[in-house]
Amino acid sequence: MPPLVTRQRVIAQVPYLAIGLIVAAGLVLVIFEYWRRGVVTIGGAMGLAGLLRLLLPARRAGLLSVRSRGFDVAAYGFLAVALIGFGLAIPAPVV
Repeated sequence: MPPLVTRQRVIAQVPYLAIGLIVAAGLVLVIFEYWRRGVVTIGGAMGLAGLLRLLLPARRAGLLSVRSRGFDVAAYGFLAVALIGFGLAIPAPVV
């Protein structure tokens, strides 16, 4: 396989990797008991995934492309709103 084709395949996965890193950061926040911030961070990652899926052509969206563009954007958007809503709606405990 020529190096150019391999490089293009790797570059196509950069958006997916970026979303994965943001989700991982959110999970780290959850592990260290900042779960509201973690859930909002993961929700933000889903919102960014939906935006990237909407704006990038299919060949550049990489693994963010699961179904049709409309379905993917709607699913990522729903997850973003739900996670951010849950993270912001649950009150912090009074210490």
